[in-house]
Amino acid sequence: MDTNRTGPRPIGWWLKEAETALDEAFVAALAGDEVDRRGWQVLASLERGPMTPAGLKESLASFDSSATIATLLHHLRSRGWVGESDGRLRLTEAGEAKHAELAARVDGVRARVAAALPEEDHQQLVALLGRLVEGLRPPS
Repeated sequence: MDTNRTGPRPIGWWLKEAETALDEAFVAALAGDEVDRRGWQVLASLERGPMTPAGLKESLASFDSSATIATLLHHLRSRGWVGESDGRLRLTEAGEAKHAELAARVDGVRARVAAALPEEDHQQLVALLGRLVEGLRPPS
């Protein structure tokens, strides 16, 4: 474990560093495409199938506010990547092509994560973080 002058770094430091490193990797991977990590999440969500705007906002609520997601949607629509019919958002042909193009770069980020954390370690880390989150939530 990495240490500083006062001893081992606390878990909060590592969580923040991991999030920052992931964000920086996504910024580099998506650079020049007028889409950021959150925009990618919208494209990836809609690639799995059409969703209502409310359903999309709910599925991404852990990452951003409803207003921020609405702004992202406006941007993606203005690029011609997202359309809406029958009250459901979906990728346009251009959006499907953009998703496919960006997916290769995002896969590069995922490959770096996999190289740093083999599958068993990754699963264990996800399980431990889930337990931490549950343990920190107020009792219901």
